[in-house]
Amino acid sequence: MKTLFIILSLLLDDGVYSNSIGQVREFLCIDGTKIDLMRVCDGIVDCPDSSDETRKLCHHVVCPLSSYRCDYGACIEKSLRCNGFQDCIDESDEFHCDIKEPCSNHGYRCFHSLECISLSKTCDGYLDCADGSDESTGICASFPCPGSTFQCNYGGCIHLETICDGTYDCIDASDEDISMCTAINCGDKCFAYKCKEHEFTCKSEGQCVDSSRVCDGIIQCRDASDEDIETCSLRQCADGFFRCKYGACIPEKLKCNSERNCHDWSDEDESICGIALPNGACRLPSVKPGTHYSVFQCPHCQPGDVVPELTRLDFFCDSKVDNFLEGLSNVFCQNNQWLPYVTSCYTDSEIITCVPLNSRGARQRCEVLWGPHQGWINCNGSIPVGTHVTLECPEFYERESGSYHSTCLHDGTWSQFPLQCQPICGLRETSALPLIVKGWEISPEEPLPWHATLFSHDDGQWIFFCGGTLISERIVLTAGHCVWKTDPKTIRVILGGFSSNFSLDKEDKETQVFDIFNIKLHRSYHDHEGNYGSDLAALILNGSAIMSSRVKPVCLNWSADLNVSLRENGEIGLVAGMGITENDTFSKHLRVTTVKLIDENECRESQKRDFRRYLTYTTFCAGWNNGTAVCNGDSGGGLALRRPNTTIWDLHGVVSISPRRIGTSICDPQYYTVFTKILIYSDWIDNILKEIPVVGPPDLQQIPNRDAIV
Repeated sequence: MKTLFIILSLLLDDGVYSNSIGQVREFLCIDGTKIDLMRVCDGIVDCPDSSDETRKLCHHVVCPLSSYRCDYGACIEKSLRCNGFQDCIDESDEFHCDIKEPCSNHGYRCFHSLECISLSKTCDGYLDCADGSDESTGICASFPCPGSTFQCNYGGCIHLETICDGTYDCIDASDEDISMCTAINCGDKCFAYKCKEHEFTCKSEGQCVDSSRVCDGIIQCRDASDEDIETCSLRQCADGFFRCKYGACIPEKLKCNSERNCHDWSDEDESICGIALPNGACRLPSVKPGTHYSVFQCPHCQPGDVVPELTRLDFFCDSKVDNFLEGLSNVFCQNNQWLPYVTSCYTDSEIITCVPLNSRGARQRCEVLWGPHQGWINCNGSIPVGTHVTLECPEFYERESGSYHSTCLHDGTWSQFPLQCQPICGLRETSALPLIVKGWEISPEEPLPWHATLFSHDDGQWIFFCGGTLISERIVLTAGHCVWKTDPKTIRVILGGFSSNFSLDKEDKETQVFDIFNIKLHRSYHDHEGNYGSDLAALILNGSAIMSSRVKPVCLNWSADLNVSLRENGEIGLVAGMGITENDTFSKHLRVTTVKLIDENECRESQKRDFRRYLTYTTFCAGWNNGTAVCNGDSGGGLALRRPNTTIWDLHGVVSISPRRIGTSICDPQYYTVFTKILIYSDWIDNILKEIPVVGPPDLQQIPNRDAIV
């Protein structure tokens, strides 16, 4: 029972097993009783609560060859089977005892001569029974040949390399059929030889196969090309035929007969036949030519056989120099699946690769775990099968969706949807939120990191004219009237700046300066002719902003209920700008002030009569009507509110217009300011965000040093 002890020692089930270095290994029963680990799953109840002999615990166990496995998984001595006593607690050791055993566990009794031969010697092309019954059509017609063998007409299996070699290896000589072997035995005329019209040309070695035997579920070509998905995928099956997963057609009556009639066993798929595999068990897979495996402790097992959970397959390739195993050499049966997956042998000429991962904004590190390309590789090119990718979000980014790990699988697909990162939004460095109605200058220590300043080119100089708000790496929201009928080439945007002097900001190493790639005005905006309705524009930068403590986007929150609640409760938000101050002069430095959200009715009643036409469902008011307000030069800036019970700031509005003082072009700070309500334009903004995906910082694709991987 040494094997059982090792397996049980490896099981870790919610802390059931307790073992310490230098102590005897013990099993902890559910009621707290401790028993020797060797007494678990042995057919005898030792725990007072029977927790040492349950199916949940024991179905993982693989019994030694000298033992009999109870239905629930326990192992007992083979001699106890059918001895008239209950040795398995489920009594399964006394089931079916009236049925005579075959010659041996892996034996076949010849039909007339009655001698016993190994099952592995049946249907192998050689007569081992004196009566020849081991190679008869009766037992071989539906015999499942391994994927690397040729099936004779009567059903026997021979090695692919023995067909058309001038020697009869099939009992019925079908391996030397003239119509099949002409192309192979063509000698010096091989290059000129072409298969006949009614024949299929195999992909390699000049082999011809009768077209009627192509995509019929049985391999005839040495390279199995007559039964692969490329050949069979477009084939349509006639009525009365079942279509295999890869496209071959077999008679409907052969489906779900517990035998392999489709080369890939898809005719016995449990989901089609409605017959589930035993708990945890797996069906031995078929493999491509040149790929082989042995079943641990089961030398006579054949593809299609059902084996218990934890069965191990050991894969190996033909001895060709250019062959290599693309995957792990050891594969295990677990929970009705072969994990990690069934591997195959390939040459460099037929290598399968995965396309680079589309992991938006994430840093990738790619390591090929097996094959001739083993080691660290660049993640931008074709990715070999077996490559494991570790993904992480860079500094100032956070996970939006997807997995932190993914592996390139043998079919050229990825095991997991990859990590998608987005810039961390709405966070700013601040020690407190001062409620100063006249505003205050922003410092590098407490920036408003999403604020953008817009400069226009005039008489050879860059002059500040409006504000904006960063909502992603390349998108700045501003007011439509700021860029109405403006050439993008005449505008520059500064992020992380604090001054209205372009030269001073540009010299600051932490500021970022961008030209404008494109201006997207909302289609409903028509400036003063449209009463400044839909006063909104998106500036597409010509490059991606690099996230830092001074440059971050604001958050967007499309919760309608939250927006209404904030306005009804008169919440206070932040607005930044460099417009006209209380001294009627333009500010030289970026300033921020608090403004209060105003109820719609109060806003309408407080405004001048001729100004009320600018108040619509797409706008809202904010301010204090006490001499503090946003003013000329503040247009386009964003109004951000702190999300309730968090430190996250959401964008709610964009500075649009405000009443002017009589006889001037300067705002009147005794009235509320009108803001464009961005919630109304959420679809428009989202569509722009989808057009301009996140790319992340510029150093995402660096190949890491092995020692740097954690």
